[in-house]
Amino acid sequence: MLTFFSSWCTTCASSQAALSELARSYRDRVVFVGVAGADQADEVQDYLRAHRVEYPVVLDDQQTIWRSYAVREPPAVVLVAKGGALLRGWPGGLDAPTLDQRLRELVLADKP
Repeated sequence: MLTFFSSWCTTCASSQAALSELARSYRDRVVFVGVAGADQADEVQDYLRAHRVEYPVVLDDQQTIWRSYAVREPPAVVLVAKGGALLRGWPGGLDAPTLDQRLRELVLADKP
């Protein structure tokens, strides 16, 4: 799962704790990766420390990954299957309970 964010995005910041909790909950079944764009490396580092982001994050300073998934502004969430196929994307992101439900439906449908 790719989570697109920027350090200056207040919506991203307000939902980060819940997103990190989901990443911990699904750590054995879903790989979370943050994609920071439209940002400066030092500001992203400050954001990661302040919000205790525990999953890997890449700095997409040229917004190449953002453009690949048609992300225009943060936040956005993209679910990618093994092998790279796009399963679903949510421009504007999702609140944690809704994202949790979508992960259960799309990723864990065949598992208890």
